[in-house]
Amino acid sequence: MVILGNVPSKKNSKRIVTNRTTGKPFIISSKIHGDWHNSAIPEMKRQWQGYKITQYPIGITMTFYWKDLRRHDLDNGVATILDALKDAGVIEDDYYKFVDCIQAQYGGLDRTNPRCEIFIDE
Repeated sequence: MVILGNVPSKKNSKRIVTNRTTGKPFIISSKIHGDWHNSAIPEMKRQWQGYKITQYPIGITMTFYWKDLRRHDLDNGVATILDALKDAGVIEDDYYKFVDCIQAQYGGLDRTNPRCEIFIDE
Protein backbone atom coordinates (compact mmCIF):
# COMPACT_ATOMS: atom_id res chain seq x y z
CA MET A 1 0.00 0.00 0.00
CA VAL A 2 1.31 3.46 -0.83
CA ILE A 3 -0.04 6.61 0.78
CA LEU A 4 1.03 9.77 -1.01
CA GLY A 5 2.12 12.97 0.68
CA ASN A 6 4.28 13.89 3.62
CA VAL A 7 3.00 12.00 6.68
CA PRO A 8 2.36 14.67 9.35
CA SER A 9 2.85 14.09 13.04
CA LYS A 10 -0.44 13.70 14.87
CA LYS A 11 1.26 14.06 18.23
CA ASN A 12 3.15 17.28 17.54
CA SER A 13 0.53 19.00 15.40
CA LYS A 14 -2.16 20.25 17.76
CA ARG A 15 -4.35 23.33 17.94
CA ILE A 16 -6.68 24.76 20.56
CA VAL A 17 -10.30 25.36 19.61
CA THR A 18 -13.32 26.41 21.62
CA ASN A 19 -16.50 24.38 22.04
CA ARG A 20 -19.30 26.56 20.65
CA THR A 21 -21.84 25.23 23.13
CA THR A 22 -19.86 25.30 26.37
CA GLY A 23 -17.23 27.88 25.50
CA LYS A 24 -14.51 25.60 26.87
CA PRO A 25 -11.25 25.17 24.98
CA PHE A 26 -10.00 21.74 23.89
CA ILE A 27 -7.14 20.36 21.83
CA ILE A 28 -7.48 18.75 18.40
CA SER A 29 -5.07 17.75 15.66
CA SER A 30 -3.85 20.37 13.22
CA LYS A 31 -5.58 21.16 9.95
CA ILE A 32 -2.59 19.68 8.11
CA HIS A 33 -3.00 16.38 9.93
CA GLY A 34 -6.79 16.44 9.48
CA ASP A 35 -6.51 17.07 5.74
CA TRP A 36 -3.90 14.32 5.35
CA HIS A 37 -5.97 11.87 7.43
CA ASN A 38 -9.14 12.63 5.45
CA SER A 39 -7.37 11.93 2.16
CA ALA A 40 -5.42 8.88 3.42
CA ILE A 41 -8.47 6.96 4.71
CA PRO A 42 -10.27 6.61 1.35
CA GLU A 43 -6.94 5.86 -0.36
CA MET A 44 -6.24 3.05 2.11
CA LYS A 45 -9.75 1.66 1.65
CA ARG A 46 -9.39 1.81 -2.14
CA GLN A 47 -6.05 0.02 -2.14
CA TRP A 48 -7.14 -2.53 0.48
CA GLN A 49 -10.33 -3.33 -1.48
CA GLY A 50 -12.18 -4.94 1.43
CA TYR A 51 -9.56 -7.61 2.11
CA LYS A 52 -9.86 -8.98 5.68
CA ILE A 53 -6.91 -9.97 7.83
CA THR A 54 -7.81 -13.34 9.33
CA GLN A 55 -4.75 -14.18 11.39
CA TYR A 56 -3.42 -11.84 14.01
CA PRO A 57 -0.91 -10.77 15.17
CA ILE A 58 0.61 -9.23 12.07
CA GLY A 59 3.79 -7.34 11.28
CA ILE A 60 3.83 -3.97 9.56
CA THR A 61 6.76 -2.37 7.73
CA MET A 62 6.63 1.32 6.84
CA THR A 63 9.10 3.16 4.64
CA PHE A 64 8.87 6.95 4.75
CA TYR A 65 9.98 9.21 1.90
CA TRP A 66 9.80 12.87 2.94
CA LYS A 67 9.71 15.90 0.67
CA ASP A 68 12.24 17.96 2.63
CA LEU A 69 15.22 17.67 4.93
CA ARG A 70 13.45 19.04 8.00
CA ARG A 71 13.53 16.89 11.09
CA HIS A 72 10.95 14.09 10.99
CA ASP A 73 10.62 11.49 13.76
CA LEU A 74 9.86 7.98 12.54
CA ASP A 75 7.85 7.13 15.66
CA ASN A 76 5.47 10.04 15.05
CA GLY A 77 4.93 8.89 11.47
CA VAL A 78 4.31 5.32 12.65
CA ALA A 79 1.63 6.46 15.11
CA THR A 80 -0.08 8.51 12.39
CA ILE A 81 -0.08 5.59 9.93
CA LEU A 82 -1.31 3.07 12.55
CA ASP A 83 -4.23 5.33 13.51
CA ALA A 84 -5.15 5.77 9.84
CA LEU A 85 -4.96 2.00 9.19
CA LYS A 86 -7.33 1.44 12.11
CA ASP A 87 -9.73 4.19 11.03
CA ALA A 88 -9.76 2.83 7.47
CA GLY A 89 -10.67 -0.64 8.76
CA VAL A 90 -7.48 -2.22 7.45
CA ILE A 91 -6.50 -3.42 10.93
CA GLU A 92 -8.77 -4.04 13.90
CA ASP A 93 -6.50 -2.35 16.42
CA ASP A 94 -2.87 -1.43 16.87
CA TYR A 95 -2.10 -2.93 20.24
CA TYR A 96 0.28 -5.89 20.59
CA LYS A 97 -2.33 -8.66 20.23
CA PHE A 98 -3.03 -7.37 16.72
CA VAL A 99 0.30 -5.84 15.66
CA ASP A 100 3.29 -7.51 17.32
CA CYS A 101 6.04 -6.24 15.02
CA ILE A 102 6.51 -2.76 13.58
CA GLN A 103 9.43 -1.77 11.40
CA ALA A 104 9.95 1.81 10.32
CA GLN A 105 12.65 3.11 8.05
CA TYR A 106 13.63 6.27 6.26
CA GLY A 107 13.57 5.62 2.54
CA GLY A 108 15.14 8.89 1.53
CA LEU A 109 14.35 12.33 0.23
CA ASP A 110 11.78 12.52 -2.56
CA ARG A 111 10.78 16.11 -3.27
CA THR A 112 8.40 15.18 -6.10
CA ASN A 113 6.72 12.10 -4.63
CA PRO A 114 6.70 12.08 -0.80
CA ARG A 115 4.94 8.98 0.52
CA CYS A 116 4.77 6.10 2.93
CA GLU A 117 5.00 2.56 1.62
CA ILE A 118 3.23 0.08 3.90
CA PHE A 119 3.75 -3.68 3.88
CA ILE A 120 1.58 -5.97 6.01
CA ASP A 121 2.82 -9.47 6.85
CA GLU A 122 0.32 -12.04 8.08
